[in-house]
Amino acid sequence: MARTWDRETQTHLKEHVKWPATGKAILEACNLMSHVPESDRMMAKQKLNPTKTYRSVDDAMMDLNR
Repeated sequence: MARTWDRETQTHLKEHVKWPATGKAILEACNLMSHVPESDRMMAKQKLNPTKTYRSVDDAMMDLNR
């Protein structure tokens, strides 16, 4: 079943992360955003590769949605 990401999480990725960004940078930005639901932060930790450089939101979403 596909994961549905909270609207706040999607907005955060689009507006608050400077691209390109490593998985580590994305996770650090997400952990500092209290408006991103805890469940989304935990799922992102499991799915994003901290050493990979993501070129865009769409690039990151490919890993987040697998």
